[in-house]
Amino acid sequence: MSSSDEIKADIVATRAELAETADAIAAKLDVRAQASERLHTARHQVNERYEQAKGSAPEPVQVAIRKAETAAQPLLNAAAEDKKRTALVVGGAIVALLVLRRISKSKKD
Repeated sequence: MSSSDEIKADIVATRAELAETADAIAAKLDVRAQASERLHTARHQVNERYEQAKGSAPEPVQVAIRKAETAAQPLLNAAAEDKKRTALVVGGAIVALLVLRRISKSKKD
């Protein structure tokens, strides 16, 4: 391998290391992503503990829990739909405002 090939290989390796370092720094500075990851981890732990507690409960309690979960499911589904509808309405309103803003700017020009 020639000296210039070694230099090019070294440059490529250094760029890769710098890219990894930059990505690591960006990840540490991304507070929203860190909070999201912590939330995901906490939800997972809560769900695991809930399932463990539910599984170790006496049979009459397990039956009551299943009934409560079944009764709550339509409410959870409705809440999820409301969340989707709210997102669609807000998104639509934002689009409408942007269109109106563009129209008003074009009338001024």
